Amino acid sequence: MKFKIPLSKPDLTKDDLKEIIKCFHSSWISSRSPWVSRFERLFARKVSETKYAIAVNSGTSALFLALKSLGIGKNDEVILPAFTMIATINAVIWVGANPVLVDCQSHNDWNLNINEIEKKITKKTKAILPVHIYGFPSDMDRINKLARKHDLYVIEDAAEAMGSLYKSQLAGSLGDISCYSLYSNKIITTGNGGVVATNNRLFYKRIKKLSFFDINPKGHFLHHILGYNLVLSGLQAALGVSQIRRFEKLLSRRKKIYLWYLKYLKGKNDVFFIKPQVFQDPNYWFPPLLFKDPKKKMKIQTYLTKQGIETRDFFRPLHLQPVYKTLFAHQTFPNSEYFYHRGLLLPSYTSLTEDLILKICDNINRFKFERNKKNNIFCKR
Repeated sequence: MKFKIPLSKPDLTKDDLKEIIKCFHSSWISSRSPWVSRFERLFARKVSETKYAIAVNSGTSALFLALKSLGIGKNDEVILPAFTMIATINAVIWVGANPVLVDCQSHNDWNLNINEIEKKITKKTKAILPVHIYGFPSDMDRINKLARKHDLYVIEDAAEAMGSLYKSQLAGSLGDISCYSLYSNKIITTGNGGVVATNNRLFYKRIKKLSFFDINPKGHFLHHILGYNLVLSGLQAALGVSQIRRFEKLLSRRKKIYLWYLKYLKGKNDVFFIKPQVFQDPNYWFPPLLFKDPKKKMKIQTYLTKQGIETRDFFRPLHLQPVYKTLFAHQTFPNSEYFYHRGLLLPSYTSLTEDLILKICDNINRFKFERNKKNNIFCKR
């Protein structure tokens, strides 16, 4: 279905195209392209604030390589949120490790319940994998303190948190390794793609080898480890280089869009936004709206769809995913389910205007129901 107001669309400019054409005419279009290394340097300096960044073909690949580079594998355990996108747990499964789920902190905080993390730590635990859900950073001081106490790695899933701040530090600069997505709906995009970032030179060198074919200076086709060829192309990196040049502008626009939503939906008793905690300055990648009544959420979502306005449910908790239902049988995560049933992501992209946002909000604010007794259906009035 084509929507009049889609959930998201990338911000693509003539300058983006010019950069891609430069790469195209250079013939350096593969992963060995100078545009890839240029993009990695820019990303490390402006987005992750780390010493190193490695461009890869997806955010999921970034997570996989982060886990693999730390030697995490069979029989190891990784603690992660129950409330997250499925890519997070998929990467854990791919390396052969066992995922251990933790519920959200509360109905006011959808990130990991840090009080529950320590209860889940065993001798097999190797890492904590916090996800900065919808760009709201987890409490990294407390997570890092726990990790040091139990000698664990911390891998930040910052896929949705480009530009988000935790106590004035960029999300993704606070763990051992961080992972980003460059999918088309992110603040900056390469179409598909991801980044692994770190301040640790040893981790960087391992990830670099794993991401390609362990190419060695002493022999091009001499390989000591199994590489996975999960690299980003030069053409994609060229788009990324151009996008990073206006990163601050793109980030600022997303925040402005959120403020418009807040302006037109504020004061409504049946809908609300989660208020950031004192240590959080989110990027407001998408405006995550919550409904007090899950039934009303479903009806409004259906109505918005009919009006040509695309929305999206919050993440389905991992224990409710059909593919993982057996793995987490008899486990419950009530706070994760609370957000799933009540949450709706609203449209957000840089060309979205205040007038269009007012239209979306008017459709939500004016929505009332009157039961049609004859047809036993609900109608808008």
